Amino acid sequence: MIEFKVNKFDLFSTPVWEIPILGINSFPIIEYCHQVRKEKKGVIISNRGGWHSKELIDPIPHSLRELFFNIEQFSNEVCSPLIGVPNLMIGNFWININGPGNYNLPHDHQNSILSGTYYVSVPEENMGNLFIHRDDTAEYFLTSKVPKQNNLYNTLSYEIKSEESKLVIFPSWVKHSVGQNNSNKERISIAFNLVPKQ
Repeated sequence: MIEFKVNKFDLFSTPVWEIPILGINSFPIIEYCHQVRKEKKGVIISNRGGWHSKELIDPIPHSLRELFFNIEQFSNEVCSPLIGVPNLMIGNFWININGPGNYNLPHDHQNSILSGTYYVSVPEENMGNLFIHRDDTAEYFLTSKVPKQNNLYNTLSYEIKSEESKLVIFPSWVKHSVGQNNSNKERISIAFNLVPKQ
């Protein structure tokens, strides 16, 4: 009888953390985002339509400062040991406000270790979800001939629903995009990069 002695392991895994956050006061953060948009010109990077702020600095509202502090703590306690890079801090952050029909093209965040987004305001359904894309040649092999029973090993992209007060963190080298906002309202998120402390 033939015996298989199996040693199965996953190579080049991509961890993604999806964290609903409780107990945060989003109202001053929403006001801050609208005030920054009123005062400062936006930029076009991966966004198609919508408003993408330049990188932001102080002053920021207390509730946002508290959120960033807790994100850094979480990242160093939970994410950093898995990635293998200690002492991470938020290096930069910016605001994204996507209105009806707006979306973001696939992109990555260079010169950082982890990236993330926090959904400040998502008042309706179908406002544009986050897509994490695999970055290899699987698309040429996982064709229409393969049964459509997607799992974490054979999917070409993974969809994460945009929901208010949700935090998503992933490695900065991972390609990601944002689907089209199919509602009549604006969705507000704050994106950030985590870098090693100098």
